[in-house]
Amino acid sequence: MNKKIRSWIQILILCLGVILQSFAPLTQVHATEYNDVITSVGVENRSGEALTQGLDIWQEFRLTADFVLPDNTVHEGDTTTLQLPSEITFSNSSDIELRDASNNLVATGRLDAASKTITLTYTKFVENNSGVRGKFFVYVRVDHDVVSEEKDIDVNITVGHRVLFAGKIRYNGPPGKYDSKIEKSSFQYKDDEKNVIRYNITVNRNMANYSDVTIKDAFSSPNMTFLPDTFRIYKVDWSWNNGDWKWTNAQDMTETFKNQLVVNANGDGFTLPLGDTNGFGYMIEYRAKANYDLVDGEEITNVANMSYNGSENEQSTSTRTYQIAGGVAEGYVFTIKIHKVDEAGQPLQGAVFEVIRDRNQAVVGRLTTDSDGNASVGKLLRDNYTIREVTAPLGYDKLTEDIKISPDEFGSDKSVERRIENKKTPPKTPTEKEITFKKVDPNGKEIPGAELKIYSGDRVRPEAPPVADWTTEANTSKVIKLAPGTYTLTESYAPDGYQYVDDVTFTVNADGSITIVKKGTTDTVVTTGSVLSITDKEDTTPKAITFSKVNLGGNEIAGAQIKIYKGEKAEGTAIESWTSTDQPKQLNLEPGIYTFHEEAAPTGYLKVTDITFQVKPNGTVEVTKVGEKDSKGEDNRVVAQNSTLTVTDKDDDVARKITFSKISLGGVEIAGAQIKIFKGDKAEGTAVESWTSEAGKFKELSLAPGTYTFHEEAAPTGYLKVTDITFKVNYDGTVKVTNVGTKDAKGEDNTVVTDGSTIKVTDKDDDLPRKITFSKVSLGGTEIAGAQIKIYKGDKAEGTAVESWTSEAGKSKDLNLAPGTYTFHEEAAPTGYLKVTDITFQVKHDGTVEVTNVGEKDSKGEENKVATNGSTVTVTDKDDDQPRKITFSKVSLGGTEIAGAQIKIYKGDKAEGTAVESWTSEAGKSKDLNLAPGTYTFHEEAAPTGYLKVTDITFKVKTDGTVEVTNVGE
Repeated sequence: MNKKIRSWIQILILCLGVILQSFAPLTQVHATEYNDVITSVGVENRSGEALTQGLDIWQEFRLTADFVLPDNTVHEGDTTTLQLPSEITFSNSSDIELRDASNNLVATGRLDAASKTITLTYTKFVENNSGVRGKFFVYVRVDHDVVSEEKDIDVNITVGHRVLFAGKIRYNGPPGKYDSKIEKSSFQYKDDEKNVIRYNITVNRNMANYSDVTIKDAFSSPNMTFLPDTFRIYKVDWSWNNGDWKWTNAQDMTETFKNQLVVNANGDGFTLPLGDTNGFGYMIEYRAKANYDLVDGEEITNVANMSYNGSENEQSTSTRTYQIAGGVAEGYVFTIKIHKVDEAGQPLQGAVFEVIRDRNQAVVGRLTTDSDGNASVGKLLRDNYTIREVTAPLGYDKLTEDIKISPDEFGSDKSVERRIENKKTPPKTPTEKEITFKKVDPNGKEIPGAELKIYSGDRVRPEAPPVADWTTEANTSKVIKLAPGTYTLTESYAPDGYQYVDDVTFTVNADGSITIVKKGTTDTVVTTGSVLSITDKEDTTPKAITFSKVNLGGNEIAGAQIKIYKGEKAEGTAIESWTSTDQPKQLNLEPGIYTFHEEAAPTGYLKVTDITFQVKPNGTVEVTKVGEKDSKGEDNRVVAQNSTLTVTDKDDDVARKITFSKISLGGVEIAGAQIKIFKGDKAEGTAVESWTSEAGKFKELSLAPGTYTFHEEAAPTGYLKVTDITFKVNYDGTVKVTNVGTKDAKGEDNTVVTDGSTIKVTDKDDDLPRKITFSKVSLGGTEIAGAQIKIYKGDKAEGTAVESWTSEAGKSKDLNLAPGTYTFHEEAAPTGYLKVTDITFQVKHDGTVEVTNVGEKDSKGEENKVATNGSTVTVTDKDDDQPRKITFSKVSLGGTEIAGAQIKIYKGDKAEGTAVESWTSEAGKSKDLNLAPGTYTFHEEAAPTGYLKVTDITFKVKTDGTVEVTNVGE
């Protein structure tokens, strides 16, 4: 709330019953303080009504007190003291007087702002009169230097040793800092002469930089004079402190600016150019005096205007209620009533009076008596007034003498009534005059279509026929013959596009001239001789226009952000803006062209393009341009019916560009993913889109807003396919995953992220183990036992084997191997078999196995025998028929190698067929043969001379190169 310098304190003695008694004078040795005479205290608002609302900073209210003085006890000089609570202070601390209705001084009152006390000191009057009682009040406010926050305050008044509860008030607390370019305030000062009011004008409390600042100050109330000699101006620094503006660093600039001060011609104000305010402010002080005696409670209004920055203006108004110490301050509550009658006492209608306040000659009311002969004007001060008849009723003489009203004539109901009689004018035969009526537009051109009627008298009487009626025509005036007298012209229908004029009461004078008696305050009605011209204003009266924002089903929809622009384009500042709800929106728009602009459509709807419409003077609305085609390439759907404009938002099913990225864990776009997109939250029905991903490329699709399912029909080789992922295409073109899907084959969540309109789905490496079967067989295809096998990761038998086992007869071996390259290594072959060299194979993602390197040639110089079938690897161990070096020694009993033995070796356990080897032993030498593992027969064809030959001996060459005799022979 703005800081306001408050009014003088009001003291009201409501009822001071005084019974004059004859008492002998009493001598007072010492003044006595009587504090029990205060019977009650209370709080009221500034108008004396119940205080029902919280109080702002600087806002004053009434503190009331009732008192009863004991008879024959209180003497001149005795006192009564009331102590305010610390939270309350006086609005002003001027001394006061308490007087009765006969202006007898009952007591004087001193208001001490420092101690916050009211001290009443009684006069001699209380010694000579009994039954002295009454009520008074003072204006107080919350002391915001004590109370710095919003709170409830108990107003406890201390009177002597008693504490009286006046009531509870609510303090709204200090306001927040507000914009303050100019503020006007006023107050009365106790030492000023009568009828003087002081004024302050504060400039640029914002401490902003304004250019070309000029202050213009003038009184709206008449007969107030600015006193130039009291003018003072200070350059100050303003700051905000606890809800109030404070000034510091005051510099008196009066001498600088007084020569620039220009007083208004009638002395009721001034103009003062201040120039630029570059980060500083001003305080202007002056006094003004009424040219008449102000009455208690009279309101004086003054307006200060600040122009700045070339064309900007700010205004502040001060209305000061003038207070007189001890006055009753009844205010603007009085009424003057007039009852107009003829000589027979019958009411007369149509008499026009002016009521003039004598003190300042201001016309406070212009009255016309009604059909009962009555008229009144209210909201007057108790003062002297003059009633003057301006126009007599038709056929009656106008009063020639004024009627006076004095203040004491106002009764207990605060009104005074005058019965005023008019004598009938002797009848005359009127001579009709030709009167010309013109109905024109603002350019002076006669306009057609106005339906006009003229009634006799000072008002329209529908029960009586009009003396003339017509409809205006273009470029044509209307001439009507009318006898001298008073008439009223009424417009029953205004032309399209124009405003109605108020009824015009006029008088046709005896010379044929016209006098306007009454017209609309804003209407342009002029007379020239016998011509009456009425100018119709263009109809700028706002019309109630209803805007309905609906969907295709015709239901009102919420969330559309709408702006209305003046003109055919959505340019400049919107004159109205709102967000639609489930109810239509009603605006008041002047006739003209407007543009309906939808800033943003509700979610799920397409916004319409700009629509141009016209509000017609008759309150209907018409679409003048349906707008460009919308994002679907279709026309807007808009309907105008009477005063309602219905705009339909279509469903927003326009496809958005959505980007799909199928990447590896390394973030690289991968080829070969077979993908399908299904509408809805399941991969059911027919896919709306399907494609196979390409290396290094993402996929762009156009999808309407809604829910979809990403389904990977098949993952690229080497990758795990993701489970079904549900996502939503939003109306803003972004995408959001609503269900990441069930866990994948690894038992892990899918890896999927979104970024704006892009959805990235990551295929993890397919390193799940596949069941691979290893079969170790002989050349006959039989599973053989005893092969010691190891499997290594990679293409070499290095590091630690991932698996190892020893083959078993008749059994294959199942292993779980992740896709990749491995090496089959036979650590040792079964007895009788050749071990294979290292074989490299690949476990594929489809679970099949492929030999990538059959290995080095074996010890026979042959390639390994290895075959794959699906997920089975069959490795054949060949028979180990490699010759071993076997040494034969033919010795005598003495162990000496002997010569001459003819020896043959046969394959098998008999000396049959062809010998595989034969030789004759030599003295001192053994015989080395290369024999493949197997059974052989040692046959001595002839023994050396002197020795017996041995019989056939059967022996076995083992695979480990040793030899064993299996049959020693005969």
